Amino acid sequence: MRQSPLTNVLMKIFSSGFYRMHSGMLIFLFGTILCYCFFINTLGSVPIWAFTVWNLMITLSLVSSPVIMGFFCLAAFIYTIKSWQYVTTQLMAKNNEFLYHSISSFGKWQQFKSWFYVQFNIFFPLIIYVLFAIIIGFNFGHYLIPVAILLYILALIIVSAWIYVIRSNRLIDIDRQTVLIRLLRNWNKPFFLLYTFFVFDKLKITYLITKSISWALIVGVFAVFSDIKDRSPVPNLVVLMIVTAHTLLIYSEFRFNEKYLYFSRNFPYSISKQFLGSFLNHAILMLPELLWFIGNFGIHSINLLLQAFSILILFRSLLCWIGLNIKNYLIWIFVLFNIVFLIILYRITWLLPPVFVSMAYFVFQKNYLNKNLID
Repeated sequence: MRQSPLTNVLMKIFSSGFYRMHSGMLIFLFGTILCYCFFINTLGSVPIWAFTVWNLMITLSLVSSPVIMGFFCLAAFIYTIKSWQYVTTQLMAKNNEFLYHSISSFGKWQQFKSWFYVQFNIFFPLIIYVLFAIIIGFNFGHYLIPVAILLYILALIIVSAWIYVIRSNRLIDIDRQTVLIRLLRNWNKPFFLLYTFFVFDKLKITYLITKSISWALIVGVFAVFSDIKDRSPVPNLVVLMIVTAHTLLIYSEFRFNEKYLYFSRNFPYSISKQFLGSFLNHAILMLPELLWFIGNFGIHSINLLLQAFSILILFRSLLCWIGLNIKNYLIWIFVLFNIVFLIILYRITWLLPPVFVSMAYFVFQKNYLNKNLID
C-alpha cells in the first residue's frame, strides 16, 4: 500500500528520529525481556514443558495477573508520554516550522491517519510484545487480560494521534498569550513601534529594571549635588546617565530588528525615515523620564532632550557598524560616556546635538545595509 507524502515526511522526522534518540533504552528494555524469555537456563534437569513455562513466566504473569497488567499499562503510559515529549519538541524546532504549513494543507482525517501510522511505528516494540502475550495467553486459556491490553495500546495510539493533530494545527497557543497581546491584538501596530510592543510583552523585567536604575540615578545625582551652588551641569549629567542606563534596551532594539525585521531593508523607506524610526521606540520607552524633565525644567528641558536624543541616536547608530558584538559595543559606550562627561564639565553641551547627530547619520548611512552584523 502506497503511503501519502505527509506520512512519509512525518515518519522520517518523528518515528525514525524517536528510535535514533531512544535506541539505547529500547535495546536494553526489550533485549533484556527477550533474553530472559528465551535464553535463560535453569540448574538441574527439568521437563521440557516446565522449562517452557518457566521461561515464559513474565509473559504468563502479564496475561494472568491484573496487578502485573497494571504495571505494564503504567509503563506503556510512561512510554507514551516520552513519545509526546519527543514529538512536541520536534514540532517546536525551528527546522521543522515548515510542518505547520504542510500539515494544515491536508484534511484532518488524512492528518489523523498519518499521525496514527507514526505513533503505531513508535509503539511497534510494544505491539510486538503484546501480540506475543496474546498468543501465549490464548494458548494457556487467558483471554480477557490480553484483549484488554491490546485495546489499551490501541487507545493510546488513537489518543496520541489526535493530540498530534491538534498540536500541529495550533500555530499560536491562545491560552499562553499575555494580557497585553489579548488587549492589543486587534490594534493596528505601526512598523517602527513593533519593538515597543515587544518590550512590554517579552522584556517587562528588563524594562522595569531600567526604569528603576533611571529613577535611582535621578534621585541620587540630585541628592549628591544638592549642596553645590552652581548646579547647572547636573541636569546634563543626569541626561547622560539616563541614556547610558538604557544601553541594554538600545542594544535589544537593534538585535530585535536584526533577528525579526531584517527584511525591512527591502521596504521603500528612505534612509532618513529608517534613521529616525528607531527613535520613536525609545521616545515612548523613555516617556516617564521625558515628562519628568519637562515638568521640572520647563523650557530649558528642550536643550536637555535634544542632548539626550543626540547621545541616544549615536549609541544606536554605532551598532550598525559594530554589529551584535556586545563586548566591543560596551567599550565604545564607555569611551563616549567619558567624552560626553568632559564636554559637560567644560560646559560646551551645545555641541552635542549637531555633532553627534551628524556622526550618527554618517555611521548609519554607511553601515545600515551591512550584511555581516550578526555574529
